[in-house]
Amino acid sequence: MIAAFKASGAKLACLCSSDKVYAAEAIDAAKALGAAGATHIYLAGRPGELEAALEGAGVHDFIYVGCDVVATLQAAHGILCLN
Repeated sequence: MIAAFKASGAKLACLCSSDKVYAAEAIDAAKALGAAGATHIYLAGRPGELEAALEGAGVHDFIYVGCDVVATLQAAHGILCLN
């Protein structure tokens, strides 16, 4: 995952998986993406009880049914325009 992220030249990353995989791997994945240069990390889904740990690992935003997708996309565009 990290090699592909670095090769992509992307600045934003979105972790997409199941709750079971998030519980086992999302914290380490977010830390690795941050160390690899991701300036903003999203997680697709509600964080639940992992929210504080995920934010501590570098997840900035959560994308889920009912979130303000337009605001999220506008913020992502702003991040890309600043970098």
